[in-house]
Amino acid sequence: MSKKKSYMNKSNLIKEGFFDKLKSFLTLRPNLKGKEKISYLNKIKLALKVSNLNKAIDDFEKVSKKHLGKDYPKNIKLGRFEPKDFLK
Repeated sequence: MSKKKSYMNKSNLIKEGFFDKLKSFLTLRPNLKGKEKISYLNKIKLALKVSNLNKAIDDFEKVSKKHLGKDYPKNIKLGRFEPKDFLK
């Protein structure tokens, strides 16, 4: 089997955009300190928990459809939540 000729320079492989993307990621992220940082982290945790709640609702619907079979109502769709639903 013959080897295919590669036109990409292997020594410049990492330099071709990796560091540019890393730099843009680091400059665009929020630079928070103190109470702002805690608030931001709590919002992220809340969003993850709401996402897990929505996944649990999906799993519940699948299990109940499987368990009830034809008796499961066709028009019922349980509501999904957003993080703003749990904030004052």
